[in-house]
Amino acid sequence: MGAFFKLFLLLAVFYLASEVKLSTSLYHYEENEIELTFPVWQTDNPWYYMKWNPAKQEFEQKLGIPEREA
Repeated sequence: MGAFFKLFLLLAVFYLASEVKLSTSLYHYEENEIELTFPVWQTDNPWYYMKWNPAKQEFEQKLGIPEREA
């Protein structure tokens, strides 16, 4: 398999396992934002969280990889 196909497959799996909230408005630029939570089954304590609102110059990103228990 080519490297491009592997990358595309990895991004597709990431997208399917994520919860994506996309808010758009043609008339109110301030309401346009995207919020991504990965994985979808851990919305209370996600491994990766990102929120972006271009109108408010707001970008929030959290990386919370769970610790492994011994």
